Amino acid sequence: MDAPKKRPLGRTGMDISELGFGAWPIGGTGYGPVEERRAVQSIEAYLDAGGNFIDTARRYGQSEAILGKVIGGGKLRERVVLASKTFMGETMETIPEIRSELEESLRVLETDHVELYYLHMPPEDPEVMNRALDEMEILKKEGKIRAIGASIKGSAVTTETVDLCRQYIDSGRVDVIQVVYSILRQRIGEIFDYAYKQGVGIVARTSIESGFLSGKYRPGEIIKADHRKRWTGDTQTRIFERVAELETYALRPPYRSMAQVAVRFSLEPKAVSSVIVGAKNAAQVRENMDVGALPPLDEDLLERLQNEFGGRTEAYNPEN
Repeated sequence: MDAPKKRPLGRTGMDISELGFGAWPIGGTGYGPVEERRAVQSIEAYLDAGGNFIDTARRYGQSEAILGKVIGGGKLRERVVLASKTFMGETMETIPEIRSELEESLRVLETDHVELYYLHMPPEDPEVMNRALDEMEILKKEGKIRAIGASIKGSAVTTETVDLCRQYIDSGRVDVIQVVYSILRQRIGEIFDYAYKQGVGIVARTSIESGFLSGKYRPGEIIKADHRKRWTGDTQTRIFERVAELETYALRPPYRSMAQVAVRFSLEPKAVSSVIVGAKNAAQVRENMDVGALPPLDEDLLERLQNEFGGRTEAYNPEN
């Protein structure tokens, strides 16, 4: 397998793999328990494939601790662009949590810095935002972080989500934003060119829509476990019906799965620095990384996906 291509992470001066490792699933909180052995194998499979961008967070269960055991304090750490996040809340009183959460993250990750540190579901109030960014800039000057990010909230993508992206870009103090962007939910694409011109890197998440776009689930199935229960049965039915339709025209060689098509779609915009894709085992990692060797989607297919789904984001949002 060829090493995955790299792209600039906005104005940070760092180059990161087009395909990032999303470490939420291995933490055992979002998608059910994962044996530590399998979690370690997943990380090793990503690194063996040449990937260098790993995304975790303080709230991802055991994710940071497992990563620390694999990459902390050794030569592997030098190869990795490591991103984590603080969930600091919406009020001035929570500002000190930014530092305390970072210090705890560094401890369990067994490192003295992270390359990218996000405000996780960042505050909307401009005054709180600026005070939080003050604290982030102090941490940057101390060398504990290299770049400042905002992982834009929510599971639902709305006009307000786009407005919040613009607010953080316009602050001039954020190097990277992380956003939901997929075939089904393309609304955030409205700000891609704007962010790109400002030198703000875009990291896309949820390209496979928490597995809904993988092709694994068929019409009539309803997922009632883990965080995916936020999507109603009607919405899940709508999604799985559309995925079944997508398979009839979007699965074209050399693409072997809808998951690969979905990840490649999210990689198409030039403004996107990386698409982070989660995995619970090494086999899933290898399938994800295979996308890096695949050609861009055919122009007619890309146009069809944009026309059919571009204005329908709200139809595929969860209820909460």
